[in-house]
Amino acid sequence: MTGPESVNFPMLVSRSAANDALRNALRLYVGRGRHYSVKQLSNGTGIKDRVIEAAMLPADDPDHRRLQPEAMFSLFTFLGADFTSQVLAIAGLGAFDLPTNEPDPGALAIANTDDNACIVRAAMDGVFDDDERKNLRTVGVRMVARGTQLAGLVRAA
Repeated sequence: MTGPESVNFPMLVSRSAANDALRNALRLYVGRGRHYSVKQLSNGTGIKDRVIEAAMLPADDPDHRRLQPEAMFSLFTFLGADFTSQVLAIAGLGAFDLPTNEPDPGALAIANTDDNACIVRAAMDGVFDDDERKNLRTVGVRMVARGTQLAGLVRAA
């Protein structure tokens, strides 16, 4: 059986870049003056203190250790979409929290219809002008938020 390194093509994201992305995201959330101490994060995720501390070290440090997938998913679950998006940014991706409340289908349909109409009006001349772009950003954020509500339906099923 061959490993992922056996192909003669470079990985899309290097090990050091992936480690750096996780370490940098952890440093935004963990430590003195941050959202959580290592102990609080350990208690919230079930990951041992020393494992978190080792993951926060530079990759070239002899005490650095990569997190196992279950530890990373525990971090994602506990710290949420903002933290997860910080880590996934290295791959050009983001994350969002799935809502727990089921949306009102009628309200969802009306809101989507209004936002779609706004996009159609802006696109009629074939170009999104600067003044339209500002409004479309807000429309896009609202549409993504409603999309997460629909994605949450799968979770509830």
